Amino acid sequence: MTSSDDPTKPATEVTREELKQFPAPVLERYDIAFEKLSGRLADETIQQWAEEGLEITRKTVRSWEAAAEFFDASAAVQRQLPSGQFLKWAKTGTSLCEDSPSLAVAYFKASPKAMLRLRPRYIDDWANVCRALYRGTWKSSALACRLFEATPDLLETLSFEEFCHFGEFLEILSRRSYDQAGDALGAGIELFPKITGDVDRFINLAQIVAEKSWRETAVLFDSATASLVELGSNHRAPLISLARRLVITGVSDAAGVLKEGANTVNRVAADSRDRLLEMTDSIAAVSAPAAPEFLKNVPDVLERVTFEQMAQWQLEGVQAARDSDEAAVSYFKLESPRSLEMMDSLSSSIELSRVRDVIQMYSLALTGHNIDVQAAQQLTEKNIGWFQGELPTTEGTTIYMPSVINRYTTKEENFGFFKVITTHQIGHIEFGSFAFDFNVPSNLFEDLRPKLPGATELQAAKLADETAKKKMIEKPGVMIFGHESPPASGEQTAEPQEETKTVEFLTDMSRFFDLFQERRLALDIFTVLESSRIDGYVDELYPGVMQMYQMVRLAALESRPDVKDLPAREALVEFMIRVSLGQIDEMIVPSEHKDAARKLRRLIRQITSIDAIVEDAAEAAIRAYSILIDIKNDELEDDDFEELEDEDDSEDSSDDEDVVDPEEVIQQFMGMASPDGDGEGEKEDGSDEQDFEGEGEEDYSSPQEVDYRGEFKPELSQLLSQMQMMESGEMSEGGEMEPITQEQLEEMMKNAPEMEMEQTDGEEGGDQQVSEMIENLMKELQKRDPENQQFQPGPSQHVDEDGGPLTTTEPDTFTYPEWDFRANEYKPDWCMVHEKTMSDGEPNFFRETLADNQGLVAQIKRQFELVIPEMYRKQKRLEDGEEHDLDAVLEALIDLRVGVSPDEKLFWRRNKNERSVAVAFLLDLSASTAEAIDEAKKPSDDWGAPDDPVEYMVWLRSRRSEGLRRTYKRIIDVEKEGITLLVNSLEMIGDMYGIFGFSGYGRENVEFYTIKDLDEKFSDIVPRRIDRIAPLHATRMGPAIRHTITKLNEVEARSRFLFLISDGRPQDRGYSREGVEKEYAVHDTRQSLIEARQTGITPFCLTVDKAGHDYMKTMMDDFAYEVLPDINLLPKRLPQLYRNLTT
Repeated sequence: MTSSDDPTKPATEVTREELKQFPAPVLERYDIAFEKLSGRLADETIQQWAEEGLEITRKTVRSWEAAAEFFDASAAVQRQLPSGQFLKWAKTGTSLCEDSPSLAVAYFKASPKAMLRLRPRYIDDWANVCRALYRGTWKSSALACRLFEATPDLLETLSFEEFCHFGEFLEILSRRSYDQAGDALGAGIELFPKITGDVDRFINLAQIVAEKSWRETAVLFDSATASLVELGSNHRAPLISLARRLVITGVSDAAGVLKEGANTVNRVAADSRDRLLEMTDSIAAVSAPAAPEFLKNVPDVLERVTFEQMAQWQLEGVQAARDSDEAAVSYFKLESPRSLEMMDSLSSSIELSRVRDVIQMYSLALTGHNIDVQAAQQLTEKNIGWFQGELPTTEGTTIYMPSVINRYTTKEENFGFFKVITTHQIGHIEFGSFAFDFNVPSNLFEDLRPKLPGATELQAAKLADETAKKKMIEKPGVMIFGHESPPASGEQTAEPQEETKTVEFLTDMSRFFDLFQERRLALDIFTVLESSRIDGYVDELYPGVMQMYQMVRLAALESRPDVKDLPAREALVEFMIRVSLGQIDEMIVPSEHKDAARKLRRLIRQITSIDAIVEDAAEAAIRAYSILIDIKNDELEDDDFEELEDEDDSEDSSDDEDVVDPEEVIQQFMGMASPDGDGEGEKEDGSDEQDFEGEGEEDYSSPQEVDYRGEFKPELSQLLSQMQMMESGEMSEGGEMEPITQEQLEEMMKNAPEMEMEQTDGEEGGDQQVSEMIENLMKELQKRDPENQQFQPGPSQHVDEDGGPLTTTEPDTFTYPEWDFRANEYKPDWCMVHEKTMSDGEPNFFRETLADNQGLVAQIKRQFELVIPEMYRKQKRLEDGEEHDLDAVLEALIDLRVGVSPDEKLFWRRNKNERSVAVAFLLDLSASTAEAIDEAKKPSDDWGAPDDPVEYMVWLRSRRSEGLRRTYKRIIDVEKEGITLLVNSLEMIGDMYGIFGFSGYGRENVEFYTIKDLDEKFSDIVPRRIDRIAPLHATRMGPAIRHTITKLNEVEARSRFLFLISDGRPQDRGYSREGVEKEYAVHDTRQSLIEARQTGITPFCLTVDKAGHDYMKTMMDDFAYEVLPDINLLPKRLPQLYRNLTT
């Protein structure tokens, strides 16, 4: 007789005996729970509880785990429930265990905390909400268990009704994707506590999105987390309701509505937000697609009009919306004539985009030649040294304007301000601000520039003097009287001084500012004087604009800071600005420095004349600097200022008399005391130290900008304008520039006063910001010299081809071996590859190529669409999938009928058969690609480049100069068209691809250009780089191929391809000259292709050289290649070859 058959034993004891046959944790937890419950529940209830646990244990093989969790949770749950509800809770778990023990485990684990927030009558409903997610698969089980586990956290924020709605949403979403539903559950746990009060409204929106476009739910939760949280609770509800309405009526981008709406609402005044949402809702009632456009553009509209005026514009838009959705969208995107006319009638502001053509015509009328006009923000975004995005400026060739002018109450006055700032910036270009020549004499002054030592020169002289003194002190000679040896004839008794190194400057402006120790002060002085000179020219030559010009200058004067609030030196600089703006009366200056103020006033009045040239401004700046440098920048009291009378300067001095003694200025710049020792520059306490050592430098601050004069960068502007003139052939004789190196740029930027950027001083990452700026400036210089004739990384190394291995000493340089087929061995580290990122050009070439080849684009698209269906394959008999596999289900039913255990693999799904492809396109950028396509019949082996590097550069420039004057299509242009069409198609199928170009001169200078890297996403920058593809130097294929192999080996892909596009045989100095060396280049290239195949890369070569079969048979042998008979076929053939190669 077993223990269970013994009628004398209590039922609980019988249950305990039964539980012994299961894993030990079950009995352990039963005993603990039984002990706790014994004193709380009646014996009958405990007996029912124990039997329920035993029932759970017996359900399935793994249900003992659920029983263990049941016993573990029982004591905590019992405290929250009456006896009847407690047993009901247990039976609900038993029911879940019948479906899946995993569900029961999750249910029991979550129960202790869930019961703290769940009313007893909702226990079954809670279980059913979670159970609804379970569909007999492991993914659905995992999702249901996660909802059980998350219940305590969710119920902290949600009401039970909201919890049920959330469960319904998850159930709808899980029909399409369990993974997406799981992500939504996690996102909801994070989001809901932050939007209390609006949870149910948001869940309702999410449910609608899930039913219409389930993939959008992830973006919706991300957008809500980022946007709704920052929005006030009283504005969240209307925005969510608006998004719901738009989704129902056809605008599917609910996430965008929340994001744009929250951003707009937060940027509107608090008292206008409710009204804004009402306006949006009224638009949505008429045209749902137009409402998001309205929300998106509200910030821009409010920059031009008041909120009340915007309301009038919105009402007009509602009327337009009644015509059609298209008309409404166009109106609220500020694209329709009706919208623009309405905005113009309401606004007094003027947008640059609306008047840009007019300003360009105005500039043409003033100067006689075309001057480009752009928004100032574009120059700032280049990050090349300009930082004020809304100030007018010029870099010497283009004028940059604020995007909107809204200073005055009428359009006429705002347009007049545009004319004023345009005129001033044009003046800098037209009247030679950036044509400064250090050696050109001035018209109005005795020239001091040639007589002054530069700061760099002084520093070098000082260092040499200190070195000489040390040598005199060190090791004194030992002399024995009577044995002195007389010096030999011609022998110098003193050691010769080291020759002082000549300082080189990129611009004459750089050389000029090198004269000054306090360069920031010098720049401020020169800016005031040069701007005043330009104003003098405008006054004399452009009287038609002077009425508005004077009004703007008067407004600028009114906005100036109070002189009495400034320390002494800054007060005098401010005084100079006021004089330059035309102020005459009530001129307040420091009492102690009235004489200095008179001299400064006279300098400005002298320079404000059409007789003055930029060199006069430079001479005046030297004199003003010599006056101001001796004035300490001390704080002053109000009593220390007094008014300077307006007197005729001729009373004090004649027109020919200089305001300073030139000799004193020279001595002052030499760092010596003035010979006479008098004047304002005399030091107190007999000190002979000048303020040159930077004393006062730290506490000197530049003056507030004059808004209509804008941002003035003389050094950078002169550099950029010189590069532009050089490209357009406007450089004067003898004005050819030497190649510019990065080191020279860094030196210029380090010393330039206009580069003292407060945002980088002392901040972490400041050096990196400066480095990025220099890199961007180098790119800008390359754009202005598109054939790279002047901008080079430095003189090329000239290494003897018969020399030894090379060693890399710079970043982004790599060495590779070269195959010598004669010796049947590699030359180790024989070639050096310099990897560079192709500089940015314009996007026009890419867009125009696609537009000009629309028919071919459509044809290629159809070809590539055939690849896409191959990417999916139906996989049957799975435990989890998209739908039931009917064949498997029928077989399972038959098995059940005959009593056989059925197969659980009842589903099918489409598995994505991933195209795991990586392709590197390697373009030949040799100089021969500059040939016209109708001249391609010329033998491509006619390399003809001289070996001597100097003669080579002359040859190359002559070859390139033909390209500058071209009116024909070149081989390289057709290559670019082919790549453009191919890239457009590759983005459709998602293959990994990279585009690279190569050229160079000699084994030590193999240039490798990255146009798009393999792991780089396609972006707007790629078309700009394609535009910059141009003919360069020679064609040393071997090292370029080896470097491409290295790149392909770094990516993970099942299939890797190297696609070489060339116009001829490999050739370079010492690589492919007459005779055997032609074979040397071919064999090295072939060996590099063999190396590619050995690493699992499939090479393919396409050449447009009709004579290519001669060497291709040797070079490609057992590799695939094609010789294109007509280069005009390249754009069409290239995508075909790619598809054939990779599918």
